[in-house]
Amino acid sequence: MSITWRKFNALGTEIILSAALSSDQAVLLDTAEEKIKIFENSFSRFIKGNELDNFNRSTDKEIEVSEDMFVMLVEAKKWYDFSQGIFDPTIIDNLEKLGYDRSFTELTNNDSKIDLEKIKQDFLQRPKLDQLIISGNKVSKPAALRLDFGGFGKGYIVDLIAKDIFSNVANYWISAGGDLLAAGNQDNQVGWRIGVQNPYEPNKEIFSLNTKGIKLGVATSGVWQRQGIKDNKSWNHIIDPRSGISVENDILAVTALADSATKADILAKIVLILGETAGLEFISKQANTAALIFLKNGAIVFSSEAKKYL
Repeated sequence: MSITWRKFNALGTEIILSAALSSDQAVLLDTAEEKIKIFENSFSRFIKGNELDNFNRSTDKEIEVSEDMFVMLVEAKKWYDFSQGIFDPTIIDNLEKLGYDRSFTELTNNDSKIDLEKIKQDFLQRPKLDQLIISGNKVSKPAALRLDFGGFGKGYIVDLIAKDIFSNVANYWISAGGDLLAAGNQDNQVGWRIGVQNPYEPNKEIFSLNTKGIKLGVATSGVWQRQGIKDNKSWNHIIDPRSGISVENDILAVTALADSATKADILAKIVLILGETAGLEFISKQANTAALIFLKNGAIVFSSEAKKYL
C-alpha cells in the first residue's frame, strides 16, 4: 500500500495526516480530520462557550467534564507534579495580559499599557494546579483557576488519532504544526524521515531525523515564532511559571523526542523554560527521550540519546 496524504488547517496550524491505507481504510482520513476539528472546537481557548471556556468560567463546586477533558487534566497534573511546577497550564492569565489574547494570526502589536510588577504579583497569587481535585468525571477547582491546553493539546490530539483511529494502521505520520507522531515506515524505506526546522533560518531545515521504524513523537518549542511587542516590551508565548512573564534564557528552541507526541510536546517546553544547563540535565534523566537544544548564540547542544536519530 502506498502512503496517502491529507493536509488541512486546524488548531491554528497546518495538520498533515499520512498513512498506508487499504481502500476500505481510506475513510479514516475523514474520521481523523473531523475528530481534530471537534477537538479544536471543544478546547481552543479562543472559542467562547466551548468546554474549556465554560470550565474556566465556572464557579460551580463540581464540574462534570468530558473524557478528553478528564484525560488532559490528569496528564496536566501529572507533569505539573513531575516537573515541580515548570510545566503549568495555569499561566493563561499572564499570557493574555502580556499580549497573546487572541489567535496568533489576529494579533497586532499595540501600545496598551502593562504593569509588569503587578502582573508578576497577581500571578503569584493565582490558584495553583494542585488545588484542582479530580474525582471520576467530576472536577472541583477554585473559581479563579483557568487553564490553557496550548502547552500540550496538539500533542494530545495527535496521540489520540493514532490510538483511536489509526490503531490498525502499521505505517503513519500525524503532524499538527510540527508536533508529530510517526510509526512504522515510509514507503520502502526504514522509518520516516523528519526534517527539523532551523530556528536560525526558519524557512530551512537544519537536521534530518529518522524514526528507524519505531513509534516516535517529535515536538519543537521555541521563542522566535509567537512573539510580539506590548507597551514597548517584547514578549513570547512561553511563560516561565517561576516569574510569571515570558521566558528569558539562553535557549532559542528545543526539539524533543519521546514515545508519544504529548510527552515530546511537554518535554520540549520544560527544557526550554529550564534553560541549557538545567534543561539538559532534566532530559538526560528521562528514559527513551532525547533533545536538540538550539541556543541563541548559535550553538547546538545534543542530549546523550539525540544523535542516534540523526
